[in-house]
Amino acid sequence: MEDDGDIRIGSAEREEALSALADHHAAGRLDANDYEDRRGRATDAVVRRDLTSLFTDLPEPRPTLRPAALSGTGPAQPPARGRSAQSKLGRTLVSLSPFIAVAAFFITKSWLSFLLIPIIAIVARALDE
Repeated sequence: MEDDGDIRIGSAEREEALSALADHHAAGRLDANDYEDRRGRATDAVVRRDLTSLFTDLPEPRPTLRPAALSGTGPAQPPARGRSAQSKLGRTLVSLSPFIAVAAFFITKSWLSFLLIPIIAIVARALDE
């Protein structure tokens, strides 16, 4: 089998590695400095080899890197359309929330209207789930 350490990784693989590193830190296998160093290297990782090198001296959990797909095949699962539309709506609401709060402030003349910002963020988060 050919070495697929040079295969580029995505955000999901980086997040899985960060989660595994957090588990090792919580278990006491990594001190704070080593944990922060490995976290930074996991965040900056570009290829699989960058992630696997972070776990050579650690037991499970490790990120599960799926075998490289054959060339010409698409992603394993297509992204869900409804989810991305909900995420876009949530991001739009959060982006507009300061403007909505300022408009409500001028209408009501009450500083309480600025509480709309976190309320809108909570509602947007609930829409994403």
